[in-house]
Amino acid sequence: MEAVPDGIDLAQGEAALALAAAQLRTLPPPTRVVSVADRVLERALAAPRRAVLVDTVHDDLRVSSVAIVALLREALDAGLIDAAVRRVTLDVGPDAVLAGVRVELVVRYLSSVPDIADQAMALTRATLTDVLGDGPAPGAADVVPHVHVGDVTLGDPRLVDPLDEGLDPA
Repeated sequence: MEAVPDGIDLAQGEAALALAAAQLRTLPPPTRVVSVADRVLERALAAPRRAVLVDTVHDDLRVSSVAIVALLREALDAGLIDAAVRRVTLDVGPDAVLAGVRVELVVRYLSSVPDIADQAMALTRATLTDVLGDGPAPGAADVVPHVHVGDVTLGDPRLVDPLDEGLDPA
C-alpha cells in the first residue's frame, strides 16, 4: 500500500475517484439544467436593452435607438426579397444626433448584390425620414447609411443560416 506523508492512501483515493466518475457517467443528464437555462434566457430577453435617445427634427420628440433598429429591421425584412438583415447598428453622437447606420445583410447566392444594396439603402433612407423627419441633422438628410453584405446563402436568407450549409469557401 502506497501512502503519502499526510496519511492518504493513493490507491484508495484513485479507486474512489474512478468509482465516482463511473457513477456520474451512468446517471441521466439532470433535467433541472434545462429549466434553469430557460429561466436565464427568459430573463435575458426581458432585460432592458441598452438604448440611447436620438433627436428628431421635432424639438419635443426623441426616439429610442432600439425602436429605430426595430423599424429598420421591419422595413428591410418586408422590402428585400433575396436578402435578410443580420445586424443593424447605429452611430449616435454624444449630442444625440444619429450620424450613421450600418446594415449587415445575408444575400441569396446569384442575386444582384448592387441591386439589393440600392434597395436596402432606399428602404433605410425612407424609414429614417419617417422616424426622424426630413431635413438636416437631427433629421435623416445627414445620416450616412452603409450597407454591408456579410454572407451569402443558397437557400432563403430568412430561413437558412449560411454557417449550416457547409459551403467550402475555396
